[in-house]
Amino acid sequence: MESVLMEMGLHGHLRDKLTLKSVLELGKFSDDDQTAHSFTSLLWLFLRKLMMVNSSARSIKCASKGNSEKCEEKSINMIEESTDFNDNQESINPLDLITALFHCADPFLQQEMALKMSMCQFAVPLLLPNCDTKECTLMLWALRDITKQFRFHGLEENSIVLTDLPLISFVRLGKNPNLSKSEFLNKILSSKQQNYDTFVHRKLENGNIQKKICNGLVEMSWYLPRGEKKIDIFKEPVAMANLRGNISDFEVQFAFLSQTSSAVFLFCDDLDSNQTFLNSLQLSSKLVLICTTNDHTSRDNLKQRLAQMKLKTYSVILKDGKMNDAEFVAKLKKTVAEIVASSIKLSLETMSMIATDLGIQVDENNTICQNAKERAERITREIENIPDYKMKELPLQGKPWKEISKLEKEMCRLKKARKQNIEHYMSELKCQIQNLRMEQGNHRMNKAIHQFISGCCSNEQLYFLKWMKITLDSLTRKHLSRLQEQYRDACQNPKEDKERLRELDNQIASSSLGIQHFMRELSQLYESAHFQGNWNHSSLKKLPELCAQLMLNGFPLELIDGDASNIPLRWIGNVLSALNKLTTPHNRIRVVTVLGVQSSGKSTLLNTMFGVQFAVSSGRCTRGAFMLLIGVSEEFRSELLCDYILIIDTEGLKSLELAKLADSYEHDNELATLVVGLSDITIVNISMENATEMKDTLQIVVHAFLRMKEVGKKPCCHFAHQNTADVAVQDKILRERMSFFQQLDYMTQAAAKMEKRGNKKKFTDILEYKIDGNNWYIPGLWLGTPPMAPVNTGYSEEVNKFKGGILDILKKTKLPAQDLMAFAEWIRSLWKAVQFENFIFSFRNSLVAEAYSKLCAEFNTWEWAFKKHMIDWYTKSETKISNMGVITEQSETKVNLDRVLVALKCEADNELEKEEKKLLDTIQQYFENELEHVHLVENHKEDFFNSARGLRREVEMDIRIKLENAILIQKGIEKVEEIKQKQRDTLRDKVLGLIKVCRNRTHILSETELNKEFEKIWNDILKENSFTALPRQDVVKETYTLLHNNLEMKSGAVREMLSNSTSLDQCGTRPFFAVVKTDFFKRLRLIQLACDKIIYQSETFITNKTEPKSDYNSADIQELLCFIDKNLESCKEPEINPEIEAALKIHICGNAARAFQKMHDDYIERTDPLKSLEQFKDQWLADFKDLYHQRDQCQNKAEMCTMKCFAPAVMEYIQKHLGPDIVDEMLSGERGLDFSTRSFFQFSLLKKLLWDDDFTNILEYVHNYETYVTEWISEKITEHFSKKGALLKLEIKHLNAIIKKLKEAAESAQSKANICNNISSFVTYVCRSLNKELVIPSDALNASLALNNSNPSEFIDCFKSSIEKMHKRLEDQLRDEKNVKHKLTKLSVNKPQQVLFSRVFGCGKKCPFCSAPCEAGGKKHMNHFVSIHRPQGVGNYSWVETYKLIPDICSSLVASEMSFHCKDTGYQWYPYKEYRQIYPDWRIQPDTSIEATDFWKHIFAKYNMKFAERYCLKPADIPADWSRISKYQAKKSLEDTFKTK
Repeated sequence: MESVLMEMGLHGHLRDKLTLKSVLELGKFSDDDQTAHSFTSLLWLFLRKLMMVNSSARSIKCASKGNSEKCEEKSINMIEESTDFNDNQESINPLDLITALFHCADPFLQQEMALKMSMCQFAVPLLLPNCDTKECTLMLWALRDITKQFRFHGLEENSIVLTDLPLISFVRLGKNPNLSKSEFLNKILSSKQQNYDTFVHRKLENGNIQKKICNGLVEMSWYLPRGEKKIDIFKEPVAMANLRGNISDFEVQFAFLSQTSSAVFLFCDDLDSNQTFLNSLQLSSKLVLICTTNDHTSRDNLKQRLAQMKLKTYSVILKDGKMNDAEFVAKLKKTVAEIVASSIKLSLETMSMIATDLGIQVDENNTICQNAKERAERITREIENIPDYKMKELPLQGKPWKEISKLEKEMCRLKKARKQNIEHYMSELKCQIQNLRMEQGNHRMNKAIHQFISGCCSNEQLYFLKWMKITLDSLTRKHLSRLQEQYRDACQNPKEDKERLRELDNQIASSSLGIQHFMRELSQLYESAHFQGNWNHSSLKKLPELCAQLMLNGFPLELIDGDASNIPLRWIGNVLSALNKLTTPHNRIRVVTVLGVQSSGKSTLLNTMFGVQFAVSSGRCTRGAFMLLIGVSEEFRSELLCDYILIIDTEGLKSLELAKLADSYEHDNELATLVVGLSDITIVNISMENATEMKDTLQIVVHAFLRMKEVGKKPCCHFAHQNTADVAVQDKILRERMSFFQQLDYMTQAAAKMEKRGNKKKFTDILEYKIDGNNWYIPGLWLGTPPMAPVNTGYSEEVNKFKGGILDILKKTKLPAQDLMAFAEWIRSLWKAVQFENFIFSFRNSLVAEAYSKLCAEFNTWEWAFKKHMIDWYTKSETKISNMGVITEQSETKVNLDRVLVALKCEADNELEKEEKKLLDTIQQYFENELEHVHLVENHKEDFFNSARGLRREVEMDIRIKLENAILIQKGIEKVEEIKQKQRDTLRDKVLGLIKVCRNRTHILSETELNKEFEKIWNDILKENSFTALPRQDVVKETYTLLHNNLEMKSGAVREMLSNSTSLDQCGTRPFFAVVKTDFFKRLRLIQLACDKIIYQSETFITNKTEPKSDYNSADIQELLCFIDKNLESCKEPEINPEIEAALKIHICGNAARAFQKMHDDYIERTDPLKSLEQFKDQWLADFKDLYHQRDQCQNKAEMCTMKCFAPAVMEYIQKHLGPDIVDEMLSGERGLDFSTRSFFQFSLLKKLLWDDDFTNILEYVHNYETYVTEWISEKITEHFSKKGALLKLEIKHLNAIIKKLKEAAESAQSKANICNNISSFVTYVCRSLNKELVIPSDALNASLALNNSNPSEFIDCFKSSIEKMHKRLEDQLRDEKNVKHKLTKLSVNKPQQVLFSRVFGCGKKCPFCSAPCEAGGKKHMNHFVSIHRPQGVGNYSWVETYKLIPDICSSLVASEMSFHCKDTGYQWYPYKEYRQIYPDWRIQPDTSIEATDFWKHIFAKYNMKFAERYCLKPADIPADWSRISKYQAKKSLEDTFKTK
């Protein structure tokens, strides 16, 4: 044997046995369906085909090892016509192959092989020989899993090992006879219509290869009747055994068959040579001797020899040349039938005792197996009535669990709440669930469960579970058989009470008992212990790890409890978590699921496809859903990009048991949605015979796919059309496919309408679907009529092709495989969502949320890069505009500012175009990258594209306005500068003239005389020139006019108010109070709050407009009025009447008029030519004296130029660049996470509110969100930059950077010969070099250049040394200013708090029910959403009748039957469930966990009285359990909701 095993590559497995797990592992196979490329791979090809129940498994080939160029494939049984064996042939007899595999397989693989062989109607090993030791083994354990169903005295179903059957054995004596006993045995078992090759014989493919190790093998098969006399070969079931080899060589096997068989059919052609052996036979069974004769003479001689022998025979059958095979077979059948009619029946289990007496080993007679059997029997021996046993021994999965399931669903749907307060009702439900969990916890662990856990934890685990399965299946069959018989009798009795029928029906439905029920009890024990925190039994904590290990060993795990229609989420989550730990880092999975109507062959399809064993049997359909893990071989992982395939088998849709329930369709939708959502590939099993069922199935499945499309999953669907056995199916397929496709489109439209997603018109709108690639046509399962029919080879072959198609899709998919923890999260989120009626808007998944959060964070980074680039560009452009006056004066070339504006706008467009493209490309690349979970947010892609385009438009508009304003300001400056320049030129000429006059004097003038002379010409200049400042505008009057135009179309009362407010500058000096003619104080309070908010926002607007040192523009007032109108428009509840609107605008415009008037006056004063000239009078006098005395001015002029011109410009430069840097620091520093997304920002705010425990802050957050947020951001910036001189570091960084540029500009100017010879040219060159960086004050520059008689070369040297001095002074100045807050308030442009506010504020929309701010990413998203909604009472909502604050939360209300009304509904009542009809752009997700809103419940419960006092209302009636929510529970709810841990 060892040599044969060595040749087959199995030598190592004689000790280290092959396991079922290794055989089922998905590998990379190069062999085709029928040919192995090497002798060693032959057995793997056989095993693969056998596991797929392919009846052609024994007909495989092996490619020759010959050296010929063309590799010749030879069949295993292709030998020459002679019987000589060719040693060079690469081949093996199938019986040798089977014998070798059974020797090298572990007991559980042996069971699986025997089961699959019996399904193929292959004979299975009964006695397995070892040709080396000459021993044999009874394969009792290997055959234990085979269950057969037949009709004899009614329908019978039982394990073949336990069934009492007559055994007919066929043996051979002597050399190979002319007749093949195996061939005729097959004919005995076959009907006239079809011949089954149960036993391998020499005429079969591969059967004539010389046997090496299989002689002595006893095979077994069965004939099982259907109960139809005309068809059945034998009226009762019979077992057939076939001994391979000469019985004289295998006396032990023959002895066993002799003692266990009803008859032995002995084939012998040479009686003379075997006479001694025959005479010695003492058989307890009947002997039928079969011989062949050539002619009449030999026939007579044979009869004479038989008469002389002592052999006692029951019958002798002689086959001569005249008897054809049909007659011979008929004679054999008749003989068998006669013997069976009066035979003794034995079960294989009984035979095992005889085997032991004969010294034959029995495979299950080992300590581990027997101990496991004893463990199982200790549990099962007490089972008499299954329903009673389940109630007594498995109580947790009974009524408490089913009630919990109902309550959890009611908590999501709130259908029975009626008019009750929703939060109170939810608290009651929560309390009931807690009580049921406590009730579960009060149950002590039963003896049976304790023993079950003990068995699972022992080293006999696998045997124990198999024994449990075998025993429980047997008990279930017996119990069901008895009940079904009672049901049949009751149905036949017309007087039988219907209540009795219903009772029997319920008993049948609850009479299933399997390992899954014990595992289900463990899950409930675990859930209960976890809920109570009571781990009295230490073994309970280890249950998830135990179950995870079982999954790795190939055991299915119940995902959905089919009886309670629920998922124990904590149990499933922890099992998958344990499995994740066991498999990490190889923990990536792909999921394949099957869906279809009941009894359509879903489990069989998966079993055939993957070689697994989901329960299949008529009348015992899958309930719920089970998942099973299949490994992927190491070399195949790189192609499939996963480590395991997880397959999910589901209960049938349109189940008869559920059809009578009102919510059966809903149940099917939930199941379909869940498994489709979990799957990478969903197989929809469709039976072609029933068009109505197919239509119903499609409708359910299309609903599920539509839902997945909407929540970001990319489903892949394949349709398996079963029972397409028509020979012309290929000709009909195209027409059928087109019809089927039309059905899918129709179902898609119907489903879209039901799900309120009307934009989906075709099936291809919701997933990728190809008519050719996504449909598989599979013939019927059985080749003939069971129980004697084998599995149809066509079925197995088509399923194998289907499997190959699935694996090809998995290889090509771009979506990354998920890990087990991600899969667990999908289970949790999908199950929570399907429990709500509106799945699409109830779905909330942490993986999707995490992927969306990552996308938002990335987009915010890209958005800031875009904004920062454009801020930098605008800062430089504005600086360039501001320097136009300086450049014009120095170059004496008039600059056309209008052309400059056009050029800058064009440049801005180019920059924006470039940056927009860069941003859009980045978004596209993000979605194209194979990042983890990025596919989950594919449906948000367009939102972010729109936000990017919207950002471009927003920045473009802002820059255009700023450029226009900058040019407008510069035009005003130019007018004044022209006047100033003329005055400076006149003054210079006068001074130079005076110097000449003074120098012509005979004596040197004293300082006093010089002062007098200068004062004289100064006064002359003032008299001679007109120093007209810019005209002063009456801003108050203009504001009044614009306000009047804005309100002129309002009522007479409004116009009267305007006429009484002519002195607008006197308005708005006192606090604003809204005056409303109403008795409803709450309404007045809401109006006042709304007005206060608009006033604050307007004040911020005015401050932002007046901070820059520019002139007033009437467009600012118009913009303010539009801003107020926009805010009033968004204020729908409460509605503000025209009188209050007018009063509010008068108040705000009064403040605006004063602010803008002051801004205008300050500008006029700042640009007054006279004051500008007087500012530098002392400098002119000093220059005059220096020139008169001919003193060197180099050092003074250089220092004046640096300190008066460049120092202020450098400080302004630092201020302009600090803002973006502060933003960068806040985004990348320790506070970066807070500002990364709006959701994280909300988490930070809410956590601060919780820990500060300050009601004033909470109120401010609720009612003045913008104010609170702005102040919070400013506080965080100040806090951050007050540490470790952070702000000073930024300032010094920018100071050093600009000083370096200034030095480089001076060096560059000095190096140019045509520039360094003229001071004015030198300074102008430096200014030009930095015209995008520094705004040089023109007055100071002109003063420093006027009357400058310095030596250019010396001036430049002094200028460069003055830069160093200026650098030192400015650095000291920055260091001396310690007040960070003061420094930040001085930032007049690019204010970081405003940039950060814009980043986290988003679109600014608020929940229409509770006013919580939207957290969606970008500004142009399609749907607004909020992570945590608030009790409505927090926002000042109260009941009309009682004036009590409302505790209801909108995330609960949208799942309830409650209604609302407001201005948007026309004050008509509208169901909360249909809120999207009114607010289509809001997505309010129902609270999938009652703990999610614990934060606001804690806040509201704590400050209920204060809220009521503040709103002058009565406190809310809040549920008692809200008051028990601790601060730490509230914090945990925030962390769980925002997934920060």
